[in-house]
This record gives sequence, structure tokens and C-alpha cells, in this order.
Amino acid sequence: MGEGSTPLVEFDRTSQTLSGTVYGKLESLNPTCSFKDRGSSLTVSAVTDADTPWEGLIVASTGNTAPSVAAYAARAGVPCVVLVPEGTSLSKLEQVAAHGVDIFTVDGSFSDCFQLADTVSDDRVLNATAVYSANALVASANRTVAFELVAELGQAPDWVTVPVGAGPLLGGTHFGFAELRDAGIIDSVPRMLCVQARGCHPIVHAIEHGETVRPWTEPITTTVGAIADPLDGYAADGEQTRRAVVDSDGDAVALDDEMIYEATNRLAATEGVYAEPASAASVAGVRAADRVNDNDTVVALVTGHGLKEKDEVEVAAEPVGTDASVVRDAVLSGSAD
Repeated sequence: MGEGSTPLVEFDRTSQTLSGTVYGKLESLNPTCSFKDRGSSLTVSAVTDADTPWEGLIVASTGNTAPSVAAYAARAGVPCVVLVPEGTSLSKLEQVAAHGVDIFTVDGSFSDCFQLADTVSDDRVLNATAVYSANALVASANRTVAFELVAELGQAPDWVTVPVGAGPLLGGTHFGFAELRDAGIIDSVPRMLCVQARGCHPIVHAIEHGETVRPWTEPITTTVGAIADPLDGYAADGEQTRRAVVDSDGDAVALDDEMIYEATNRLAATEGVYAEPASAASVAGVRAADRVNDNDTVVALVTGHGLKEKDEVEVAAEPVGTDASVVRDAVLSGSAD
């Protein structure tokens, strides 16, 4: 449906306040408005082209995977059922429902949804979440991000910063850069910056403590649900992400929700890019990272569109009647919101 080849734009005003020259790779402009479309396109194609095609798909999601898999399943004519945790954004659920799939809410976290999907799946129903998290198809799809960045920049950037739940985007992008390096197309791979919410950061915790990734057992205290993945039952997926960060000599940061939401507002107000909070975390991570230098080139992956969270945003509009002077003064003073 036209996934991939997303715009790369320089964040001029952001670069003035952060170390390095910062670009945004707008994965939010994929067909379903998130980076998930790369993996969904390839995975659903492989499922339908198999010698014994699967009769249905079940997918667990905190938001972006569900509408993406649902859209590509609809296009392929494959039945699909979606499991989401309580509290999932209504905007994302509306997008899922538009594709004619059944949606069920599950008590608990994303991991609880994943485990239920795994219980239901069998030789006729594919747990698409398991495929999406660990299957080489998704890593192969995401490596095209690296190919596009090198084609657009003429070389590899110094850093690529990625908002992470389990991390297939970070791992797949790193894989793509490593492949380009091994082919002699680039000299070295970029450092990968893993960004998670402080209220659920199992991969960052493992990197900070020099450990392998283990499931997050503390209460989940972040409202940035798209990257709040405790990895319960599939910590190996997070371990693959950790290894990609370490292999690239990269870094990892955990951010408070306040910092993530501030970056969301700043990105829209100064760069014109309306991103969901989890996506803006990639830019907030640059501000928090100590190792990014002034002469570095940084690419922040903007993974999802802000319209996916529109039901959680309050907008204040001041009544003006027909008083043109108030409007004019607001424009000239730059105070209009």
C-alpha cells in the first residue's frame, strides 16, 4: 500500500537546542500512520503466500501493531482478531474497527494480551504478534529503514534514536546497517540509542546494569503505552534489542513521562510534526543522552502519528466573536496557540 520511502526532514529548530544535527525519519507517514506497516506488509504477504496459508490472524497490541496488521489482513482477505489492554487509545481502536476486525479488551498489560493470543493460536490461527516480535521477516522489513537513510544522507548517520517497547525496529534497523557495512557500502554502523519510558524500561535497565534483559516486574507507571512493554514471557526479544545497542556502541535512556510529553508538544510547535508521545520520545532521548556531540548527525525515528492519541488531548479555544483586533494582536505577538 505504499509503505516505506518515508520522508527524512531536518529538524532545524530542534538542532539549535540539542547537540548534533537532528533529522526526523517520518515513519508516521506510512499507510496506517506508523512504522509497523513495513513488517505487516511483508509478514501478511508471507502468511498468504505460504504453501498452507493460515486461516486467520490474532494480534496483541498496545496500539500501532493492531491497526497495521488489521489493515494488511483486510487487504489480503484474511480474518483478524485484535487483543488490547484496557485503556488503549480510542483513536487507535477506531482505526482498528474500521477494518472490520473483532476487538477484545484484556485485563492487564500487553504481556497478558500476548499470552492470551499465544493460547488461542494453533496450526490454523497465527499469533501475528509473535511473528512481529521475533520473526526474521520483520527484521528484514525494518532493515529498509537503514537502506533509505544511507540513500538519503549519502552515508550512515552517527546516531539513530528509536523509541522502544520490545525493539524490533531498533534491531532490524541495526541489522540493515550491519549488512551495508559488510557489503562495503558504509564504513561503520551508527550508534543506536534506545529510548524507553521510565515507568517501564526493562531493556534500558539491563543495559545500565550490564545484565541480560529480564521481564519488568515493577508496576507500570507510565501513560506512554506504546512503549510500555514488560516483556513478560518473551524477554528474549528485548535481549536481541539490547545486543544491537551494545554491538553498535550505542546508548540507552529512560525518560519521565513529563519529558516525553514536553517533547511531543515542542516537536509539533517548532517543527510542524505531530507525533504520538511514544514517537516524540526518540527526540526527547537526544536531549537526555550524554554522548551525542555537537558535530554528530542524529536521525530520530518518528514512529507514529499524533492523531493516534487525539482522544487524550485537550484543546483550549478562546471565544473571539468577530473581534478582528484580538486575532490580529495574537498573530503579531506570536501568542496564538
